[in-house]
Order: sequence, then structure tokens, then C-alpha cells
Amino acid sequence: MRVAITGTGAASPFGLTADALWEGLVAGRPAVRTIERFVQSGIRVTTGGEVPLPPEFRGEARDREMSGRPIAGALAQAGLAAGDAALVWATGLDTFDQEGGVLIVRSAGACFEDIARAHARPRRMVATACASATQAIGEAFRLIRAGRVRAAVAGGATVMLSPHYALSFTWLQAMAVDVEGDAPEAACKPFDRLRRGLALSEGGGALVLEALDVARARGAAILGEVVGYGSSQDAFDLNRPPPDGLGAELCMRRALDDAGLGVERIGAVNAHGTGTRAGDPAEAVALRRVLGERWRTTPVSSIKGAIGHPMAAAGALQGVAAVRSCATGVVPPTCNLVDPDDDCELDHVIGRARPADVPAILSCSYGMGGQNACVIFARPEELG
Repeated sequence: MRVAITGTGAASPFGLTADALWEGLVAGRPAVRTIERFVQSGIRVTTGGEVPLPPEFRGEARDREMSGRPIAGALAQAGLAAGDAALVWATGLDTFDQEGGVLIVRSAGACFEDIARAHARPRRMVATACASATQAIGEAFRLIRAGRVRAAVAGGATVMLSPHYALSFTWLQAMAVDVEGDAPEAACKPFDRLRRGLALSEGGGALVLEALDVARARGAAILGEVVGYGSSQDAFDLNRPPPDGLGAELCMRRALDDAGLGVERIGAVNAHGTGTRAGDPAEAVALRRVLGERWRTTPVSSIKGAIGHPMAAAGALQGVAAVRSCATGVVPPTCNLVDPDDDCELDHVIGRARPADVPAILSCSYGMGGQNACVIFARPEELG
């Protein structure tokens, strides 16, 4: 059974819609900024990607909005109600926030429970670190393809933009700490020779997936198709991928096999590309092996230079961008990438968006603890 995409929604540092995300990415303007509460905390990191929600949305309200707005936007575009669709949703770690000087702790499971009640069954929560949202999309794809559900909302959200988490990732040597003379918006430099780590971000993204025949029968607009999904677990290290990128390679090859596609049909890659010293070259070497001779001519882009790393939500926002790339034939640039490192050599999109023939696109996510996931999206006219 073929699986169509009929709706997308997003909450990102660019704004509260999928259109705002896409327009910001294509423009190549980074949305990472100085975070005042980071400055006040006295930690070595003062930048991040913050979603422009009204000030009253703090604590519990903020995590509900980060999930609720993308889901509502995707369902509205698809012309469905929450009760018409199952839910496969990725969550980050627990929310830590401050309100009136009081520490607020809210479990990720509690947020999922809040948003899941309105949806049809099954309702599944995915928590596989930075691979979570891509895995959620893949699992929803499998449910529909197997005929178990007719429609599902898939994606994820995270609210981890706090000094608590920034300090934690600094201890893990994953964060881009402040460097004198470097602009806040240039903190994250995926694949660049001067990269020094990720910029923490928040956000949420949602895609509505439906059985293609069902979507067509009700006259829904088809935005694209999910055609393949692969995952793997390399169990190499808590915080670092294996330098040879074998786990990433395995999940990409599984996605290609699942889709029945050769690499010649892959028109672009939406890379994980977080800007870490260890992660970027491991991903690059895996891509070179998977793409074979086409690694020099297949455009590669990462959205994290623009919005930072929204952790569990990353794959959902990548998915929204990937669907647009397929539909428009435009690949956004990797913000802050100026001089690719020798061990990160690929056909990077640098400086400005690039027109390209994108019949299908690889969207890749690699998480802490060796969690790897890849989804392949195809453009609407490829549906036949």
C-alpha cells in the first residue's frame, strides 16, 4: 500500500507555520539568537533557536503549544480532524523551565498524554533521542502500509531550550560554546572546518500520512509520498557515532531497499548535520559510500545551521523541509557552512538555495546512544 502526505505543520525559530520554516530555510538566514536566560545563568553557551511563542506560553503551556500547533496545522491542511488519524509522536526529555523563580518540571510522557487523547488509536510515543521524529514518521508509514490504519499524524516536538540542558550538553562536549568575535547566529556550522558543536533549539513538526487510495478518494491534495524507511542501532558510544559511519550507512541502505530505489533516484539529502566534530565526518563518510559515484553531484543540506538542533523534533522539521524540496525542486543552503572540512567532503549547498531535480530525497537522523533512522520522501508527480 502506498502512503501519501496530505498535510504538514511546524513550529520553529522562524515562526509557527510550515511556510515560515520553508521561507526562512530557502532564504538562508539563520534564526539562532542570543537567549537571555542563558546569559543570566552564567554558562558558557548563550545562543539557541527559540520558537517565537507569546510570553505567556511558559511551563506546561509551552510544551503543549510546541506539539499542538504543528499537529493542528498539518490536520487543517489535510482536511482531517484529530479523531480521524492515529498518532505516532516523538518527545524529547522532560521539560525544565522557570516561572516566577520556581523550577517547573514536566515529564515528556505527561505532554504526550495531553495531546494523544484526541486522536484515534493507535497512539504511540517514540523516544529515541535525536532520531525520534524520523523514526516516528517511519513507524507511521509502516502502520499505514500494512493496512492497520488509514491515516496518522507523525512527527515530534521538544522543549529543551533551558540552561539545564545547555549545560548538560556542554559537559558532553557537544555544544558550540561562545567564541569571542563570532556572531550568535553563526554558532552552529555543520560540516565546516571551524565547526565546534551544536546550537540547542526547540520546536515541533508534524506530517499527516494517509493511504494513497483513501486520500485520492476523498479528493485530498497530495503533497508527496513516503516511499521507504530504515533504522539501525550501532551501540558504539553514548555521545559519538562510530567514525566509519556504519550505523548511518546501514539505515540509509535499509531505507533504499525498503523503497526499492537505486541511488540514481535520490536527488538530494537532508542531512543530520549537527556541527559536531565527530558526528559530521561520520555522516559524510557514510553518505559517500551509500551514494557511490554520485556523492559529488547529489546536493546535501542541513537545516541545523539555520534553526539549531531541536533534538527529538529535528527529523520532523527536516521532513517538512524535505517534502517541500521534492515538490519545488529547491534545496536550501546549509547556513554558516563556508569552508567544508576535508573529512566532510560532499556536494554541499553553500551560500544560497539551489534548484535541483529531486524525484526523491533522503532525510537522515542520528541520535545519542547509536539510534539511526532514515526516511525517503518522493515528489507528488512520482506517484503516478
